[in-house]
Amino acid sequence: MKRLLAILAQRCPVCLQGPVFRSLLAMYKSCPHCGVLYEREHGYFLNAMFIGYAAGFLLLVPSAFYLFWINASIPFFAVIIILETLLLWPLIFRYSRVLWMHMDQVLDPRGGEDRETRRQEDKKIG
Repeated sequence: MKRLLAILAQRCPVCLQGPVFRSLLAMYKSCPHCGVLYEREHGYFLNAMFIGYAAGFLLLVPSAFYLFWINASIPFFAVIIILETLLLWPLIFRYSRVLWMHMDQVLDPRGGEDRETRRQEDKKIG
């Protein structure tokens, strides 16, 4: 139940408290609460794209069937689907990443890192 609430609130998959996003589309590199690095490796969020494709498909199919059912013209059909996609895209983007991080945490658990250790590593890299 806690994990489901953390997913809905878009919180860290490790501590379930720190926010994942700092703005509409920008993510924190690490959790502000526990310090765990969100992106485990280069290309980590590639699997989130698959979740996003599936979610987009599942959200757009009912509209597409309805438009087909009412025999909508092709230009009207295209405009409605494009507008719906543009409106849903930020939510799909955010939730596909959060859902992927939580699925990954359940399948391959990791503990939170000390924030000070993370800062020291960031200083060495940068």
